[in-house]
Amino acid sequence: MLNFGHRIFIVCRIFVVGTIALANSQAFGLDEEAIKPEEVALGRPVDFSSDIAPIFRANCVACHNKAKSEGQLILEDVASILKGGSSGEIVAPGKPDDSYLYNVAARIEESYMPPMPNEVQAKKLTPREVGLLRQWIVEGAKAGTADTAASMSWQAINTGLNAIYAVDTDPFGRFVAAGRAGNVNIYDMIAKENVASLIDPARGQTSPQQQAHQDYVHAVAFHPNGQMLATSGYQVVKLWTRAITNAVQPWKGMSAKVVRICRSPDGNAAAVQLADGTIQVHNTVDEMKSLLTAYDPQEWKLLGIGGTTNQFAVVAGTDGRVKLVKLETGADVAVSEASDLAFEQAAMIADKTIVALATDGTLQRFSIDVPQNKLSVSEPVKSSKGPIKQISLSAANLMCRIEGNVVEILKPDSLTPIKAVQSARPIVTAGISVSGDRLATVDADGTAELWNTADGKLIAKLNSNLTKARVLAQQTANKAVLDARVKVVKSQITEDEKRVKEQNDSLKKSEEEVKKTTEALAAAKKKAEAEAPKVAAAQKASDEKAEDAGLKKKLEAAKAAEQKEKDAVLAAENSLKSAKKGVELSKQAIKRAEAKVAERRQLLAQAEAEARSAADSHKLADVESKQVVTATLVTFAGNGFVATMDDTGSTRLWNSTDGKPVDVFPAAFSADAKPSAICGISSELIVRQANGQASVVKPFPKWSLTATLGSAGEGKPSRFADRVLSLAFSPDGTLLAAGGGEASRSGELTIWNVADRKLVRTIADAHSDTVYGLDFSRDGKFLASAAADKFVKVFDISNGNHVRSYEGHTHHVMDVSWNGDGTKLISAGADNAIKVWNAETGEQSRTITTYKKQVTSLEFIGMEDEFISCSGDKRVFRHRAANGGTVREFKGCPDYVYCSATTSDGMLIAAGCEDGVLRIWNGKDGKEIASFAAGK
Repeated sequence: MLNFGHRIFIVCRIFVVGTIALANSQAFGLDEEAIKPEEVALGRPVDFSSDIAPIFRANCVACHNKAKSEGQLILEDVASILKGGSSGEIVAPGKPDDSYLYNVAARIEESYMPPMPNEVQAKKLTPREVGLLRQWIVEGAKAGTADTAASMSWQAINTGLNAIYAVDTDPFGRFVAAGRAGNVNIYDMIAKENVASLIDPARGQTSPQQQAHQDYVHAVAFHPNGQMLATSGYQVVKLWTRAITNAVQPWKGMSAKVVRICRSPDGNAAAVQLADGTIQVHNTVDEMKSLLTAYDPQEWKLLGIGGTTNQFAVVAGTDGRVKLVKLETGADVAVSEASDLAFEQAAMIADKTIVALATDGTLQRFSIDVPQNKLSVSEPVKSSKGPIKQISLSAANLMCRIEGNVVEILKPDSLTPIKAVQSARPIVTAGISVSGDRLATVDADGTAELWNTADGKLIAKLNSNLTKARVLAQQTANKAVLDARVKVVKSQITEDEKRVKEQNDSLKKSEEEVKKTTEALAAAKKKAEAEAPKVAAAQKASDEKAEDAGLKKKLEAAKAAEQKEKDAVLAAENSLKSAKKGVELSKQAIKRAEAKVAERRQLLAQAEAEARSAADSHKLADVESKQVVTATLVTFAGNGFVATMDDTGSTRLWNSTDGKPVDVFPAAFSADAKPSAICGISSELIVRQANGQASVVKPFPKWSLTATLGSAGEGKPSRFADRVLSLAFSPDGTLLAAGGGEASRSGELTIWNVADRKLVRTIADAHSDTVYGLDFSRDGKFLASAAADKFVKVFDISNGNHVRSYEGHTHHVMDVSWNGDGTKLISAGADNAIKVWNAETGEQSRTITTYKKQVTSLEFIGMEDEFISCSGDKRVFRHRAANGGTVREFKGCPDYVYCSATTSDGMLIAAGCEDGVLRIWNGKDGKEIASFAAGK
């Protein structure tokens, strides 16, 4: 309840405003009458968020908000309303007639609110609105339900709006994520295809609800491990992960043990023969194409599947017969005569011929005669290099592994050799890609190798330890950062020591000046003392002859001479004081400079200790990275990949173009269940184990939602005030920073623990307007932020304290980035400028004005002095920070470019613009690698 003192104070405060409002009302002929409240019958309590807040937003908040709080009164939330303004409380819960807010809104009590007329188009409350306000106060002026994203009535985003506002590359250059409207797509740069469209299960399972966010996606950021992605929208941050550790799973649903597995030549299907006589053909593990039950594995052996649509199976009997079977019906299409031969594999070529591998190492060629239901055998084909032990058909070639260390590539139609691949050691298994351009082998020592079938040359050994290599890369980057830090601190010490010397030189000069002025003062005093007797004598003579004008003049002259010497003494004293002050200031400056040197030396000791530790870790990682991995099985998987597996079931994925390691999936099999055969179909690997069990490896794990940050509970407000516009993971991946806020009202900056998803720290009042860009320093100790308030700021991660502000932009600051050694910051401005800053002093070292429109994002490249940036003027550039020069332009964007990203080595550059096309360039030569339109 408002007390009398409060009421008088408020009345005094508003007297002038009220008088002006009344005068304006009279001038405009507006006779104010009290607004009679309408009776409210909602059938529920009045809710602030849905009933009252809209009234205030339309008529009051323009003047009473966080950014512009006239009378220090904020009407945006219940807590602020109950707090009141500079004059005290304005609401008495339960008592509307004693509530000043109600009385001025109902125009019962001056000064009426909103005043009429006004410059913000606010209108007087309607009787219903006054009734709602009154009832809300009667009910206790409660906060009610929170105004959250979940409680809002959302409209579907126009499907034609596909501008890319957010893009990021993973640390290894394989994945690029792009946000369009509420969708997030992840592109695999090895396969050159869209491999994931993120879907929040809570968003529904039908289009257009199937998407990551219900609002626009404003930021995406990959975790340093490459297996997590953070995305943000309105009042929320979502974390998505790839299930690497669960990639190997038992193949459920098998009715019996698996006897044999084989893959179709086109890689689209696999056939599985079970111990109960069942032959199953699968397009994927979960999709069975056909089912046969008439072939007892004791009598018949599955050799292969084929045909233009994989509609046939080839089986061989213990009597040496070979059958071509129609999968859909199980009927025999063609059958050979019995023979003394036993067969291991078969391939169907052009629906006309079957090539079967016999256990004697020869190829038996059968012509298919469907009308006669007959397979006619030709003369066997032998290799001049030895017995054939394995065959596999691709779209263009027939692979034949020869006993020993040779693999021959044959023409499928004539079975004549095209090329031979020769390994240094005996080959135990091999596989050929669906296209036939790549061959993979495993030798007796467990070394897998990748070959180019066109020339038979080795591309790469598939034996590098990706896990150890990534640890080494991380340690190398960490060592580079810490070594650079040592170098920087040493340089700073050198500069500080120069300042100490300069101050000592200054002290020496000041001391010399003191000596000089001391001597000058003594001389001046001596002269002044010499003038005193002269004045006394002149005075005496003048007194004795008072009428003597000449003696008076002599007295005046003597006094003038004495005063001159006294003035000289005073000047000398002032000079001495100044000289002594100079000595004092020099000593203070020396003390400060020496303290700075001491502080720097402590920092140097710490930096050197960290660098030594990093060097030791790097040395160990370097040794471990040289460990090689082995394999027992090999197959091709998906589009552009080869997979290897060892005895434990540990699976490794490699780039089939260059043999570089891509992924590692942990071991999953016990010693008695070692893998004995493997084949890849679609995006899966089927594994037969020695004990007859079967497992499935999913080498392309789906990205799934694992956490949502921001929600404080049902009906409670989000931790985020509004849209989250920027995200950044710390270099070690333990923290996630999120920036946003309410436009023109607040700059929000929060830091989250990635492991437990808990809020670590809110940096209060980080900025006065929305935060657009974030970046952690490479050592993880500082966080830089860029905001619409025209400032770049740096905060200490350990305590959240503000370290320094960087002022110079004349418009919103859109992004910020640290260089590798932490000595520089660059910032992107809506003022069309890029600014380079001395991170320690906050001084500008350069302004780059290449762009003609807003600079929307930028990012330093690893430890280099170069960075990538983009702008609304349709351009993407690589600049050098030291001189501001352009190194390279990445061309092709026809419209406003909102975002860009780069890998730490600068090899991959990605950018998204208004046309919705994600463009990827080679960072070294600027050539476009790929582009992906919306929906692709």
